[in-house]
Amino acid sequence: MKRINLLYIAVIPLFYLLFKMNINLGKASAFFYGFAENKETELSHDKDVLIHKILVTPGQTVVKGQLLMEVKQSAIDLKIDNAGFDIERIGIEAQQRKQNILDQIQQLKSRRLTKVSIIEAEIKNLEATIRYNQSLLEDLKTLDDNEINQENNPNQVKLKSLQDQLKLAVQPFDVEIAQLQNELNAIGQPSLVQKEKLQGEIDYYKNEQEQLIIRAPSDGLIGNILCKEGENISAFSTLINFYERNPTLVKGYVHESLILEVEEGDSLIVSSTLHPEQKIEGKVIGLGSRIVEIPERLRKVPDIKTYGREVMIQIPFNNPFLQKEKVMLNSLNPQSSNSLASLFSIFNQKVKKEEKKIKSSISVNK
Repeated sequence: MKRINLLYIAVIPLFYLLFKMNINLGKASAFFYGFAENKETELSHDKDVLIHKILVTPGQTVVKGQLLMEVKQSAIDLKIDNAGFDIERIGIEAQQRKQNILDQIQQLKSRRLTKVSIIEAEIKNLEATIRYNQSLLEDLKTLDDNEINQENNPNQVKLKSLQDQLKLAVQPFDVEIAQLQNELNAIGQPSLVQKEKLQGEIDYYKNEQEQLIIRAPSDGLIGNILCKEGENISAFSTLINFYERNPTLVKGYVHESLILEVEEGDSLIVSSTLHPEQKIEGKVIGLGSRIVEIPERLRKVPDIKTYGREVMIQIPFNNPFLQKEKVMLNSLNPQSSNSLASLFSIFNQKVKKEEKKIKSSISVNK
């Protein structure tokens, strides 16, 4: 009878230990399914734009920085056109002003020449008369030198008056021509400054226009193109769906009975259902805030509706999975594994102690 009681005493803690082992074993891991998916980026603009040219097609592979689409803004185009028109207008106005001054100078030179020609003609005629009279006087030998002196001759006086008149006549013309020439030389300076300023504005607007073009943010694939050439698109409307070349996320659904076994920050083993040898480590970065129906494709028994919590797992870029490929997710908790090992150690120690007690009691009964 004592042997039976001792065995009961030994078996009770054993059952307790087995029960604890079963609980810890259930908590040690969580197994569920998910699918790999590429990170999707919606490319758009924060301003209204006009689609000028589309340079890619859906499904096309592109590299980082590749030009995908040229877009424009009507307001910027209008500013560029206006600045260009202003440059042309300034050039035309400067040319017209220059031509007007040249015409004025030419008119002044013509009037000067006419005035000079008239006076010079009179001077020449008077000089010819003086020379003729002088030759006649020289033939008269009876006249002395004093009588030949022509300084007080009326013709000489008139000649000097015409020479003085010639100087006075050309002086106003020369002054006005000089002023117009200075104005002509100064025309290009302010025009050049204005042109440089306007050209700077054009370069600025063109740089803004350049910033509007759509480039690939990284290596990847072109998804849907939601616009067409010549179309006006409002601000923040999606133009192109862009996908990274390799999946970087896994969306899984853990069964509602196991939701406590997966926490944000946990590490999971991600493996392909078709090729289980392809494994990679992922990290839980997000958990759903409600219980939802698990998609049929991810159920352990497809025909039976099951419910669980959505789990987002980040995986390295260089992974072997295809987009939307079904994968297995296995959560292993090292702490639970360690506690399980310690539990086995305690179990062995308990068994050994109970064996010693039974042996000692048997020997005493004998």
